[in-house]
Amino acid sequence: MTDSEIDVLVIGAGACGLAAAIAAHDAGASVAIVEKRDRPGGNSSLSTGSIPGAGTRFQRAAGIADSPETLIADLMRIAGGTDCPDLVRRLAGQSAPTVEWLVDVVGARLALVTAYRHVGHTVARLHAPASRRGQDLVDDLLAAVDRRSIPLAVGNGAVELLEQGGGIAGAVLETAPGEHWTMRAAKTILAVNGFAGNPAM
Repeated sequence: MTDSEIDVLVIGAGACGLAAAIAAHDAGASVAIVEKRDRPGGNSSLSTGSIPGAGTRFQRAAGIADSPETLIADLMRIAGGTDCPDLVRRLAGQSAPTVEWLVDVVGARLALVTAYRHVGHTVARLHAPASRRGQDLVDDLLAAVDRRSIPLAVGNGAVELLEQGGGIAGAVLETAPGEHWTMRAAKTILAVNGFAGNPAM
């Protein structure tokens, strides 16, 4: 077992993990991404690559009035109440800046989708690749990762989180059957898409 240490370890190389790694790198951190599958992308590659943004400049250019408050109201009407209202407000408030950051900084080829609205949304606010292929969004994120020379290791699953001082200080990675590597990090980002594949959870 070999050790290495960085500022930010991102576990999961779907759109979420790739975007997080780019943001951390651009903020001056040393970053590495690990992915247990043999290629990056995850469920993002299988999606339409659509990202909701409430109040983007693309909506304004199309004459569509929208706001984080409208997005929140739509979400609450669809899903009902939540135990995390602060998180909903944060996500809604950052949705437009995130879409514009993806276009302006990352170089993602996103455009406002006006042909349809997502279920329960009162205005057009999805931004997606022209192809409606999530793989195209992933490819744009991977190109941005490559331009920044951010290390990305596929076939490296995290098998254990390292605990230190009441927090997480990195992970143990399985680089091959029976072979492990300890990656220590000041911050660890889990971008592993929830528990959908774990019936027990």
